[in-house]
Amino acid sequence: MAELLIGLIGCTGLFYLLFILPTQWLKVEHIDVPLGIDKKILQLSDLHIERNRIHPEKMKELLQKEKPDYVFITGDFTAREKHIPRIKPYLDVFNEYGIEVYAVFGNHDYRTFQLSLRLRPWLEENQVKVLVNESIELPDFTLIGLDFYREDELGLTKAFSKVKGDKPSVVLCHDPNDIAEVAEPFDLMLSGHLHGKQFNVPFFFTFISKGELAKRGIYQGFHKIDGSYLYISKGIGQAHWNYRFGVRSEVTVLSLNGEKNNSN
Repeated sequence: MAELLIGLIGCTGLFYLLFILPTQWLKVEHIDVPLGIDKKILQLSDLHIERNRIHPEKMKELLQKEKPDYVFITGDFTAREKHIPRIKPYLDVFNEYGIEVYAVFGNHDYRTFQLSLRLRPWLEENQVKVLVNESIELPDFTLIGLDFYREDELGLTKAFSKVKGDKPSVVLCHDPNDIAEVAEPFDLMLSGHLHGKQFNVPFFFTFISKGELAKRGIYQGFHKIDGSYLYISKGIGQAHWNYRFGVRSEVTVLSLNGEKNNSN
């Protein structure tokens, strides 16, 4: 009996170390992007608030340390209306520090039509500007938001229609595969969606289709594609199962005046 109990405890501990700890042990990636802009961005992606083990207090610690100029959230807040209020503690932290927050929606945010209708105004009420196939002129760069749901090719046209092109441009989108659809020039695209696999096992994206980039082995981190920079976040929450294997939850700090990229 004692041996059985010890075995169960050992198996439970191993399961925690392999599958639970990576969802709690937050990894902060630091990326230098050579855009010549003296601004710092904090990117969160795939919050999946119903499957998230990162406490908002960690966001507060990160803000105190990094002092970012903006927070950009690249989609997938939640898949259920009932979980929307659980997002508020994160937003309260950002509002406490007076940081502007911009976001786009991901596929889970459109899990139901009613969810998207309720989530957008709720976020706006909590000081988050949701960009729906549109752009906004910030002092040092143009910010362009590609919504995950685009009825037709006019979504892209609308997103770039007011871009003047007289300063650097940053694109927010959920799915990094959108880069193949964008014909207009841009400098940096921030995305998520792929969770760095979430379960880092060989041939994962051979059996689970997540687009052309994933097939090519481009599913996380900093890349330069056709002259533009692309960053794919591993996400802060989990999709479908509240576990990770070999991939820690992540937030990203991007310095836009860097000369080279690196990560910790």
